[in-house]
Amino acid sequence: MFTATEYQQRITDLQAGLKRENLDAMLVTTDPNLTYLTGVSVFSMERPVVMVIPAEGQTRLVLPRMEQEPLSESLTVDHHDVYWELDAKTGRGWIEAVQEAIGSAHRVGVDPFAELSVTTALGDCTWQICSLVEDLRVIKSPAEIALTRRVASYWTQSMNNILQSVSAGVSVGELMAVGGKISNAVFENEPQANWINTKVAQFFQCAPMSGSPHHLSYRADEVLPQGPSIINAVGAICHYNAENERTVLTGNYTPQHAELFDIMQQGQQLALNMIKPGVRCADVDCAVQDFFEKEGVGEHQRHRVGHGFGLLPHERPYTSEGSKEVYQPNMIISVEPGLYVDGVGGFRHSDTVLITEGGIENFSAGTPKDRASLTF
Repeated sequence: MFTATEYQQRITDLQAGLKRENLDAMLVTTDPNLTYLTGVSVFSMERPVVMVIPAEGQTRLVLPRMEQEPLSESLTVDHHDVYWELDAKTGRGWIEAVQEAIGSAHRVGVDPFAELSVTTALGDCTWQICSLVEDLRVIKSPAEIALTRRVASYWTQSMNNILQSVSAGVSVGELMAVGGKISNAVFENEPQANWINTKVAQFFQCAPMSGSPHHLSYRADEVLPQGPSIINAVGAICHYNAENERTVLTGNYTPQHAELFDIMQQGQQLALNMIKPGVRCADVDCAVQDFFEKEGVGEHQRHRVGHGFGLLPHERPYTSEGSKEVYQPNMIISVEPGLYVDGVGGFRHSDTVLITEGGIENFSAGTPKDRASLTF
């Protein structure tokens, strides 16, 4: 997906981090982290795939025989330790393979989201949860930024196409068909995209049920109501995620709908105005909470202002009141404070935003957000 040099630099940076943490090695077991470090798509399912990265020396990948050929294409693995199956006879299992790969390492870091069973392979090793890979992933490389910018541009095209067909009474199925046409452009222009590493999605949240933040209007024959709907153009290309989300008002919407829309948009703009390098993620979330409280709608905010994008649709950094992180250049985040009123509906815009040296670059700026442009 990227150059071999970029992947090797990730290993080099990780090994430098292991030395700083006084660790002999690290076990990487989660699929996104494995994909990040190896350059191949990893879908381990129930059969563990474990990468052992020493602070110095060669990397090793413990993998099932079933996945030997595709995972052998890794750009950064020096040695492959192949086991037979999840359940195997003595001497042919993954735990023995991991123990052999660890060798003489004593102080070992383990992925924060590793299965607990992985620790059974560590024997007498001293182990600790280690977030070094996530620390690397949170700051995007120029190649990652360029890819995410393209991903966001496709979702902006999809959203803009959908908006041309929006009206009260139009069916969700019709709008999905319009938005889904962007798949043709993705696969024509992104030669490394395939139906495994790429997910193109449009989904809809129609009032009044959209008063629940994760309510989805699943049925193709459901229609946009008289009032608010949240439209989502989201997904990943070559594993990298972005999103474009907009609230629209259709038909005979009410003054309450208009007021909630405007307050939501003002809250999002407040966040966008604050975000820049050196600002604490928590300060932005708290400022938006304070604004909504001042406007008398604080009880209708039900989630944080945003989250990071990368190999996962939700990852660090989190723009949340309890976050300890500070915005840094080359982070990519969502900015999406929302308001949700039971029996009325939901109101949320989401932009995909890059933190730059001097502020932000909004990858979703090509879609309007003002009420006049989003009233149909």
